[in-house]
Amino acid sequence: MSAEDLEAQEDELLALASIYDADEFRKAESVQGGETRIYLDLPQNFKIFVSGNSNESLQNSGFEYTICFLPPLVLNFELPPDYPSSS
Repeated sequence: MSAEDLEAQEDELLALASIYDADEFRKAESVQGGETRIYLDLPQNFKIFVSGNSNESLQNSGFEYTICFLPPLVLNFELPPDYPSSS
């Protein structure tokens, strides 16, 4: 890892930390990377349909659920050592 790559990575992680709230982005302690959380705002009466087993003989073998909340999507990432010069 070159000094230029390390500095550019630090700058990018610092930029992410300044853009997002502490509950949305956290820089990793031991690697050049971090964790971001994406919170979803669902519309009212958001429904999902879960189909049943395709081997069942009943035609209506599915279920419909109204969802009002989903936990955040969590993305953990690590920058490659040669980023951004090569990767």
